Amino acid sequence: MTKEETLKALLATDLTDAQWTKSSFSGGTGQDCLQATRVEGLGWMLRHSILKDHMIPLTDSEYEAYCAGVQAGEPGLVP
Repeated sequence: MTKEETLKALLATDLTDAQWTKSSFSGGTGQDCLQATRVEGLGWMLRHSILKDHMIPLTDSEYEAYCAGVQAGEPGLVP
């Protein structure tokens, strides 16, 4: 499967029963959260806790690279 096909498959996935995870640093209101869920065999989906219909699909390698950049404190990824 090409990367484009993988991303389209992620967007087409039924996420009704998905287990979304947010950072414990997001605060207690649930209004300022980036949420993530793993789609087995395809990658990850990201969404905002308010605009839940607007999702960003990421392959495993893209998500891992993003997380590594945040952990490393790369400019533009962290305040």
